[in-house]
Amino acid sequence: MAEVAFRTCKTHNTDQPADSVEWCPHPGREDLFVCGTYQLREGESSPYDKRRGTILLFRFHEDNGTSNDDPLLEELHRVERSAVLDQKWNPVHTDRLGVAGSDGLVAVYKLAAPDVDGSEWTLEPELTERLSAEEEGHTLALSLDWNGDGTRLLATDSSGSVNLFDYDDRSLERIHRWKAHDFEAWTAAFSRHNSNIIYTGGDDSMLCAYDVRCSDEPVLSQRNKKHEAGVTSLLSYGQREHILLTGCYDGKVRLFDERRIGASLGDVSLTGGVWRMRSNPRDPKRILCACMYENFSLIELRDELEVAKIGEYGLHENICYGCDWQHATATGTTKTYVATCSFYDKMLCVSEVVRV
Repeated sequence: MAEVAFRTCKTHNTDQPADSVEWCPHPGREDLFVCGTYQLREGESSPYDKRRGTILLFRFHEDNGTSNDDPLLEELHRVERSAVLDQKWNPVHTDRLGVAGSDGLVAVYKLAAPDVDGSEWTLEPELTERLSAEEEGHTLALSLDWNGDGTRLLATDSSGSVNLFDYDDRSLERIHRWKAHDFEAWTAAFSRHNSNIIYTGGDDSMLCAYDVRCSDEPVLSQRNKKHEAGVTSLLSYGQREHILLTGCYDGKVRLFDERRIGASLGDVSLTGGVWRMRSNPRDPKRILCACMYENFSLIELRDELEVAKIGEYGLHENICYGCDWQHATATGTTKTYVATCSFYDKMLCVSEVVRV
């Protein structure tokens, strides 16, 4: 029996297929989040024009300022650009957003408020870096991850490569690029316990671990060949040492000890490939999963090192790609909200997570 349920607060048509949601984690800005879209344009010959998209910047108000209890969801700004594959807010630089695009670029945007009260927030382009040379053919940037202090950025691409950048608020400099997978490198993540260790997952069904403490190319330290399909998402669990979770096209979330990733400690079967996993910042053991062909499922990591499904959100129709939790740790709210989005139905939802 499900332990939690979801109450839909707001829905929004995103105009284009939606595939990523990222809620701003920084104090005073927890009401802001972005949604990325990906529109395939028929008849376009250029790979750069074939996939277009937007970054949609939203504000969600729990209290709309009236006697009506209905929350308010408003679109603040829209950035027209190449299709968005992934987005991540920098964990330290409070006004920076990294974006992976179908044009093969990693971009950093700055969150800017031209007015004093912040009611006119916008996203302004700041830095860009191309992942591959033109002669290598067109490459899509697929996923991003920042390290804990926001000084390094990981980007994976459709050639199977992983790119590591040094970052400050003035420059984005690539320091490593290496071939990690035979097909698309769908995902990569820093270990939350040692930022020199990087995990990658690819369409070749491989989970790999690399050590980046070298001058030329990261050293492969471990490899797992036992996933039954492509590895699509990774979550290094910061609240418990050495715990790594993987999501896979086969619909399973697997639990690993980061020191020995050759065999999983356990798993939970969900319906639909697991594209993203997001841990609740208020209650990290609860993890929201975007299960592409079915729904959004909520799982729980338990003390005995097992994972169990405890709820699901089924309003979306096709395909469930983006999800995140509101980071409302400093606003005084007692409610827990999530944002979710789906592809072909072009739907964004904000929901309250409630106990049943």
